[in-house]
Amino acid sequence: MARTRKIIKNSVHTALNTIGDRWSQLIIQEAFRGATRYEEFRARTNAPRNTLSNRLRGLVAHGIFEQRAHREGAARQSYHLTSLGLDLFDSVLIAWCWGIRWDATTPNGPAGLVHAGCGKSMLPMMVCAHCGGDISLHACRHHPGPGAGFEEAEVPRLHRRRQSGAEDAPRPPADVADMTGDRWTGLIISTQYFGIHRFDDIQSMLNIATNILTDRLRSLVAGGVFERRLYEMSPPRYEYWLTKKGKDLYPHALSLMLWADQWLLGDEQPPVIVTHNKCGKPVEADVVCSECREPLAVDNVIERRTKEKKPTAA
Repeated sequence: MARTRKIIKNSVHTALNTIGDRWSQLIIQEAFRGATRYEEFRARTNAPRNTLSNRLRGLVAHGIFEQRAHREGAARQSYHLTSLGLDLFDSVLIAWCWGIRWDATTPNGPAGLVHAGCGKSMLPMMVCAHCGGDISLHACRHHPGPGAGFEEAEVPRLHRRRQSGAEDAPRPPADVADMTGDRWTGLIISTQYFGIHRFDDIQSMLNIATNILTDRLRSLVAGGVFERRLYEMSPPRYEYWLTKKGKDLYPHALSLMLWADQWLLGDEQPPVIVTHNKCGKPVEADVVCSECREPLAVDNVIERRTKEKKPTAA
């Protein structure tokens, strides 16, 4: 049975509660690649049947998918992204970009991306819709929004403990879906965006159990997302800071936050306001081609399944 804890309101948490775990995120990814039928999703994700059926029901219930008859008069249903679901494309692109940049692509992830508009290999990049400036962790600042406060967060047994190996060898997260699919890992990363670096402060912000926080921090350090910095000698105490690899996760988190603020708040107000330093305006983001800086869309991004060969010296 799920338990609840009070945590600081966070639209990223709201987004992840709606999108679901790693399986759900892989299903959404395959929907953007054209999968619509149950057997297509199963073949592409290798999800067990019970798991796939459960996740598809959840995605329909949350309004990300809608069911349609596969063909007129047929009993079988197909699954299609709704407007809410289609608006997740930016976050999917940014997740793929992170995997390509950090060589963290899984068998299901693309090895590269091409923009059909300019015909060049590219990496999707997030820019400010107001001034066109690049968006990164250090290019933005965060303020409490009108909806700031605390909320009851469910902590399902599914998300309480990672399936790690030996005690001294935690399993590093493989990709963005691996990190965000485990709810605690995603929330721990998000504390960094608010300048929270010490164990006790992270624990206080998230109301997270000591053993769970210890496990996730060790996993993030092992995966090169966090680094430890000694701030007290006796006894030794450490702060946790994002590495360059970790900082590159920020556009993905921001894309989920903006998506949740647009689609999921209902009558509530945003708990956090993000301002772009260059123009001083609340962030509205576009995802564009790194080569020509034109907007990217489902119909103008082409995947490469194999890495480009680097030219050899003559």
